[in-house]
Amino acid sequence: MQSFFNELDAIVEAGWARIKQGEYWKFSVANTTPAALYQQVMLQVYHYTRYNSVNQAACAFSADPEQTTLLRFIYKHALEELGHERMVLRDLEAVGLLPEEMPAPLAPTQALIAFLNDVAIRKGPIARLGYSYWAEDVYDHIQPILDRFRNDLNLRDEVMTFFVAHSTIDEKHSEEVRLAMERAVKTEEDRQLVREVARVTLWLTGQLLEEALRAYLASQQNMREAS
Repeated sequence: MQSFFNELDAIVEAGWARIKQGEYWKFSVANTTPAALYQQVMLQVYHYTRYNSVNQAACAFSADPEQTTLLRFIYKHALEELGHERMVLRDLEAVGLLPEEMPAPLAPTQALIAFLNDVAIRKGPIARLGYSYWAEDVYDHIQPILDRFRNDLNLRDEVMTFFVAHSTIDEKHSEEVRLAMERAVKTEEDRQLVREVARVTLWLTGQLLEEALRAYLASQQNMREAS
């Protein structure tokens, strides 16, 4: 199984390498983070996080009832993901960035939500482990961006609860995901499903960030034209 984890790690590293070559990452490294861009990113996080508990639970419909260990993981993990999006709302509200009306998710965010819903219903719980594998273990990769948020916007831990509290929760979840994979991923078909879901969900997450930057830049251009 360790060789498969190594293979997955290589997929994840390649995915993050592409993200770090993207326009969002380059902009964030080179510029002070604007509050409006932080807001845009966090709104996308809110939108897809709302569905994580639901699509995790929905995986049970595609599970074999005999997979009791895997089903226990699904139920437990779905419960523990419930309501995490409210931390995003509290964080935004605490710094005056919560909009009065919630805008619709950007197109890549909608695609990520729809893809995970499809994975849950059509491909099942083993496939979804490909998303959980990297999503529960992102902090080494996103730390430079979190540091920019914190320093550029003068954010304290008390108003970054989604990331601060999540980092502790996700450390435990990451171990549980690996254990679930050791028990459930048995065939080459299983491994291919996990690989593909890991690759696609990470790519969509990168597109989410790219579109957040485009939306921010477009809003700034519109403001300049209006003035």
